[in-house]
Amino acid sequence: MTDSYRSEMLRALTGELSASEREAFERALATDDALRAEWESLQKVSGLLQESRADSFRPFFATRVAQRIKSQHEESLTDALVWLFRPLAPVAIAVVAFLALSNWNERELIGDDASFLAAIFAAVPATPEAAYVLDM
Repeated sequence: MTDSYRSEMLRALTGELSASEREAFERALATDDALRAEWESLQKVSGLLQESRADSFRPFFATRVAQRIKSQHEESLTDALVWLFRPLAPVAIAVVAFLALSNWNERELIGDDASFLAAIFAAVPATPEAAYVLDM
């Protein structure tokens, strides 16, 4: 059996033969017992494959997958950043709390009359002396 016969059998199995090719193939099947046995074996294998094929791979599988992906909610940049930095949030909160307590303990540098927020954020009042000290 030649490769051209095997190729022709596969084309016949998928229905790709023209009418004249189909007639020639049927004449060859009628005269060649080995070809006919191979053809019957190929049909059996094809039938078994069709029976065991998963339903998810029926026609237009790739199109259905693309539509499902397209219909899914797209993740925004904000959602992605929240997901990325969520593990760091407890550490960041601990650092902010430590710095706020440290600044609160050193509030005499800002002045005892400073507000609570000014004390914990070490917000130095904008005065000419402060600007000179900060070298602005």
